[in-house]
Amino acid sequence: MSGDSAAAARASAFPPDVTPFPAAIGAALSISATARHTGITVATLRMWQTRYGLGPSLTTPGGHRRYTAGDIQRLNRVTQLRSEGLTTSEAVRAVLAATHSELGLPPDADPLAQHLGAAALELDGPTARRLVSHHLSRGDVTATWETVLRPVLAALGDRWSQLRHGIAVEHLLSHVATELLGNHGDHRAPDVPTTNPRGVVLACVPGELHELPLVVLDAALRAAGTTATRLDATTPPAMLDEALARHPRPVLALHAMLPELADLTLLDRVPTGTTSLALGPGWHPHPVPTHVARIDSLTAALDGITALLAEPGAAPTDAP
Repeated sequence: MSGDSAAAARASAFPPDVTPFPAAIGAALSISATARHTGITVATLRMWQTRYGLGPSLTTPGGHRRYTAGDIQRLNRVTQLRSEGLTTSEAVRAVLAATHSELGLPPDADPLAQHLGAAALELDGPTARRLVSHHLSRGDVTATWETVLRPVLAALGDRWSQLRHGIAVEHLLSHVATELLGNHGDHRAPDVPTTNPRGVVLACVPGELHELPLVVLDAALRAAGTTATRLDATTPPAMLDEALARHPRPVLALHAMLPELADLTLLDRVPTGTTSLALGPGWHPHPVPTHVARIDSLTAALDGITALLAEPGAAPTDAP
């Protein structure tokens, strides 16, 4: 779940290009051949080149412009993004950002991640909000986190000190993600309380200010029909004790980004019957108890909690 997590992007929002580059035709294609190959008219290709700078990148010794395999791939990505609801200008911007991004996202990263990174670097909050909202409208919180938000935040974490407004860019994205994910999935929450007494408590260790992973996990749980008690950043031990005491067999997800904040005594003091999950890279250097599961990705956290609630005698919980 953390920026430096080894978890790979779980799913891509866009399928592979449906029209592979025809190597038999040659190293590059003329504009007419490109039109036949992609289904994009010659007039549209010329307009995209003139208006957006999305044109052939190869010039032959005779002065003819030719579309390379990479150019064809970019055109197909623009077409796919437009079919997903983006305007042509937004789609082209996302695709070109993959080539010129200061964040160093890989070229095959989700085009929306490329666009989001470009918008964040420009401190363009409205565009960043619209892109994340657009992806969330498909209903899959996990895919939005793994393919769009997490890669951009991870890249920012690696380069924020090299960027002119690194801290501001990171804060902008964190605020957008917290706002949209915090409101997402409320309509999916159960209308009828369940009889399961087991509660789910999400908390950060004292001093830990990075609460976004808990916001994401909470949204994913709500989308799956499970509500939790989310205590967020720097949870005081007394508050954690009180929240856990409300349930006879609670599930605790305790998050720590920094090793110096990962306090093992917090795992020792939980009430009997508590199932604890150690979230985040802060726990890595520490010998957590054998009965505590280490969790390093949103998928693992969601699957782990869901499995615990599905055990005999348990059902999806509706904690306050």
